[in-house]
Formats: sequence, structure tokens, C-alpha cells
Amino acid sequence: MQNNNMKTPILKTLHSKAVKGLLAITIITLAGVTACKKSSNSSTSATVTEADAAELTSDAIEPTTGGMTIQANSSVTIYAGASTKLSCGVSKDTTITGASVSGAVPSYSYSLNWNYKLDCDVSPQTFTFNFTGSSTYSGLLMSSNDSSTGTFMVSTTPSAANYTVNTSYERKGSQTSKIGKQNTFSSDLKITSSNVLISKTTNEIVSGTGTVSITGSTTGGKSFSFGGTITFKGNKQVTVVLNSGVSYLIQWN
Repeated sequence: MQNNNMKTPILKTLHSKAVKGLLAITIITLAGVTACKKSSNSSTSATVTEADAAELTSDAIEPTTGGMTIQANSSVTIYAGASTKLSCGVSKDTTITGASVSGAVPSYSYSLNWNYKLDCDVSPQTFTFNFTGSSTYSGLLMSSNDSSTGTFMVSTTPSAANYTVNTSYERKGSQTSKIGKQNTFSSDLKITSSNVLISKTTNEIVSGTGTVSITGSTTGGKSFSFGGTITFKGNKQVTVVLNSGVSYLIQWN
């Protein structure tokens, strides 16, 4: 039985340069202590921890690492520009590329092929966006080289203050930790969300919920699996709760 007097710890995954730098230093120090205690272990004994999974989720969401928030922004931007111009049922294609400014930390780049269509048989009318392509990023704690796919369904009404977006987003590839033994692993991360609200004024996510699932294996052959919930809190903040019940706070500038 859970002790109701115990407080759930909260890890704040803050992607400002100063705070994340401090976090990286702290984790490196802890990793060094652990290495001293377990120096007899080979690198193949390493496994992916929940903290790794939380960082992977954070990087898949944040705009500073080219995460899904950037693609959500692209979808509503296209919607705003094409909703009154595109005929019902007609598909359009485009390629969207993006990259962080030179010297940025974290840094990212992506190239995605987009297909979108206006569905007039539902009310309100809905834009369906599908995209696929490649993505890379180099964060403070992890780097990644992967493929990205997604489906975003966007709708709104003239009087509404927000767009309503339902999403399916997947990143599959390989990652390398930048701390400890710098272990490499492969992963398949999927985020599914419904009724996410994005402001028409700022194009920022203001609320919504979703789920995340992560599976994969290390170079030593150890498999891992994590799952949990995502809550978009607005003000550039997201909370992620994974297997252990610990709440991880993600925020960016």
C-alpha cells in the first residue's frame, strides 16, 4: 500500500543553457561515483534507465531539439494559410526543413515530406497532415539520429480562440548518452495525444493530454520498455509521468 505521506519526487528537465548545464554537471558527478563502485562491470551491462527515457521524451517534445511542438506549430501555420484556399479533398505536398541557428546548444535539424488535405465531410472541417522524414539533434545530455513520422488532424471554428489538434508522432533511431559511459541504444518512441489546444494568437500549445511509449535495446542486447502520460500545461511546460509514477517537468524558453 502506498504511503500517502510520501512526496512524489519531481525531476525538472529544464532546457535553459545555465540550468541544464548545472544538471549535466550533477549527473556527471553522480555517474562518476557510480562508476567507482561498479568498475568491474563491462559496458554491455548498462541498461536504459527511466531518467534516460524521460530525457528522450523531453527531447522528442521540445522545440530546442526539433521536437513535436515545432511540427504542431507548422501544422497550424499551414492551416491558417491554406484553409480558405484549398478545395475539399484535394491533397497538397510540401517539404519542410528546419535547423537551429549555428552554434546553438542544444542543436537540431530535420527534413520532412508533408502531405495535407482538407476534409469537408466533417464539422468542423478538418485538415489532416501526414509527414515523414529524418531528424537529428544534439542535446546537453543526449544526441540522436532518427526518422520521424506523424499524423496531425487540425480543426477550429472562426469564433474559437484555439485550434484543436489530435496527433500521432513517432521517432525511431539511435541515441547516445553524453554522460557516464556514453552508452548507445536504439529506440522507438511514440506519442499519441487528443484534443490538444493551440493558441491562434501565439501558435503555442495551451493544454492537452497524451500518452508515450518507448521500446528499444542497448548495444549490449538489453531490451527496455517505458510508458506513461503527457500533460501539456501551457506556458511552454509539459509534465511526463512514466512507469515509476515520478513526475518529470519539461519546460523551455
